[in-house]
Amino acid sequence: MKKVLVTGGAGYVGSILCKELLDKGYGVRCFDRLYFGRLPIQGLMKRRGFELVKGNIVDLDKYPDLFSKIDAVVHLAGLANDPTAELDPQLTYKVNFEASVSLARLAKVMKIKRFIFASSCSVYGKGLTDIVNEKSPINPVSVYAESKAAAEKEILAMAGVDFHPVSFRQATLYGFSPRMRFDLAINLMVLHAVKKGKVFIWGGGDQWRPFLHVEDAVSAIIHSLRVPSGKISGKIYNLGSTKDNFKIIELAGIVKKNVPETILDIIPDNPDKRSYQVNCDKIERELGWRPRQHIRDGIEELIAALRSGKIRDTDDPVFYNIRTMQDFIQNPAVTGGDPVRMDFLNFSLPTIAKEEEDEVIDTLRSGWLTTGPKTHRLQEMFQDYLSCKHAICVSSCTAALHLSLVALDIKRGDEVITSPVTWPSTANVIIHTGARPVFVDIDSDTLNIDHHKIEEKITKRTKAIIPVHMAGQPCRMDKISQLAKKYRLHVIEDAAHAIGAEYKGRKIGSLSDFTCFSFYPIKNMTTAEGGLVALDNSEWAEKIRILSLHGVSSDAWKRYRSDSKGVHEVIYPGFKYNMTDLQASLGLHQLPKLDRFISQRKNIVMQYDRAFRSMEEIRTVDNISGIRHAWHLYIIKLQLERLRITRDEFIYALKQEKIGAGVHFRSLHMQPYYKKTFRYSPGRFPVAKHVCERIVSLPLYPSMSQYDVNTVIKAVKKLIQYYKR
Repeated sequence: MKKVLVTGGAGYVGSILCKELLDKGYGVRCFDRLYFGRLPIQGLMKRRGFELVKGNIVDLDKYPDLFSKIDAVVHLAGLANDPTAELDPQLTYKVNFEASVSLARLAKVMKIKRFIFASSCSVYGKGLTDIVNEKSPINPVSVYAESKAAAEKEILAMAGVDFHPVSFRQATLYGFSPRMRFDLAINLMVLHAVKKGKVFIWGGGDQWRPFLHVEDAVSAIIHSLRVPSGKISGKIYNLGSTKDNFKIIELAGIVKKNVPETILDIIPDNPDKRSYQVNCDKIERELGWRPRQHIRDGIEELIAALRSGKIRDTDDPVFYNIRTMQDFIQNPAVTGGDPVRMDFLNFSLPTIAKEEEDEVIDTLRSGWLTTGPKTHRLQEMFQDYLSCKHAICVSSCTAALHLSLVALDIKRGDEVITSPVTWPSTANVIIHTGARPVFVDIDSDTLNIDHHKIEEKITKRTKAIIPVHMAGQPCRMDKISQLAKKYRLHVIEDAAHAIGAEYKGRKIGSLSDFTCFSFYPIKNMTTAEGGLVALDNSEWAEKIRILSLHGVSSDAWKRYRSDSKGVHEVIYPGFKYNMTDLQASLGLHQLPKLDRFISQRKNIVMQYDRAFRSMEEIRTVDNISGIRHAWHLYIIKLQLERLRITRDEFIYALKQEKIGAGVHFRSLHMQPYYKKTFRYSPGRFPVAKHVCERIVSLPLYPSMSQYDVNTVIKAVKKLIQYYKR
């Protein structure tokens, strides 16, 4: 054996192990997140045979050469001790369980025969017998112990002819190390005795623990690298000494003997319920190894180190796992802290099930892929759902908006009123007809068009109003409809966000001349790409059907049916805007689920609202009465005056926390084309400008788990807490 990979090699055990391995002629590749810095291994950096790879154990795919020329793996990396693990239980499982199992699987794939896993006697929890051994049932009572037990089980199950894992259930460690820890029982007692003259004993001190000097732990690991692999393959060993089981009160007595002036402060209550005595004879019996250090010697060593000034600032967080981890957890990932989750949470994902998959396959096998019977069936379903006379499926919401304008013969010289806070297509289609988009500023509370300001923008050239139902919340449609009626204007609703929404008891899609929907993948329901025009006017509906298919009088399904004469005529110079049966196949099963999807979205929204309601640095979008929100988006408005960060910096920081986020939208009057063409200044629409510099859209979709929702909330709170003024 020539080279050993040591994960956690800059840690309490690892820093000693790496040095001992080098001293004995092994090559060492140290893989470490360096939570506690490089100082513990600084003296090894220039030694021949030593190599440092800085990295996170949960991101193994980023280190394809990690196992190159490696003969054995010693896996020490993990979130150590119970209090630290409780800071973030999900992270603990990611690191201690999932990442550990992934590391072992990769090692096996890479033909690395020997794998040493550092487990813990904590898995025994409350000992079920007077003294437990490797055959005793385990009873983990903490997240840390549960994660270690679960990883141990999975890793040992991988044992085979070419892979030999072993698990060492380490006793509670103590002793001096280059990466010193004062959050271990003996080390902490000695520190308090020397520095404070007092030792605190929680729970009366009747809890049993086995103890092991850190140098003996290193000795056992190196010994296991030298014994025949078959002797250890798939086995568990308690790592310690049977005679070094002590009650905490007994341990405190030993410390007091060495520091006589120490006062023992016994505190009856103790949240830590663990108590176990451990038999460690198996490793000596089978492998011929036993520890050499004694507790009294270790205590004297620590006392000498503390009194000599070898360790100066003993309050430094670097000596305490929980303090250091709190800093990493509380500090944003963008500043070097740990992200709130290990895998990236997409901003949005469609919810596709087997029914949709089966329908698509059925369509593929039918031989009819373009507009046909499934598209027609979906249109009929929409007519029933929306309570409209005509529902015409098209290729996108953009197509739906454009067709609606063309059906109204909107042309050069005309004006169409709309909101500047929308996706560009809303205004682009007005430009495509030759007309001029006229923007009206938004309401800062709802982000919808401010209906109070519409009338002042109406001229003799105004032909239509396109209200945008921002984020899925309907605009004040009664007010807008009254204005349209007063000035004989048409209303085309941009309901790209609002399928399933209602206004005063009526579905969006049944109120206006035209309502245009989007079924893009991130929308509340999807047909991959696609859109819909909903309307009641039969003349306009027929015109839109023809315009959507090149202006031809009949679609392909009608032309090629057995009873068709195959004759068609070009009525208008139309467009290629039709929906296909492949797309409709998804919609046939998405539409019946729509109300459930919206309900699931609303549940997430309620959790977000509860979490952010009391935060002065955030404002949420107001909901008007008498509507049913479709909850396509969840938008927060950052109160930048209270923060030391811009909106764009906030989104970048969120993404570093592994949380997807977006901006909906940057006002069109500030976009280069519209700014230049219509000579808009940033202050032309002051509310839109102010709001669009502050809004952030958070993940919101039905397939989000509770963990996903929790991590979004945690990330937002973390960043607000860090960056607030």
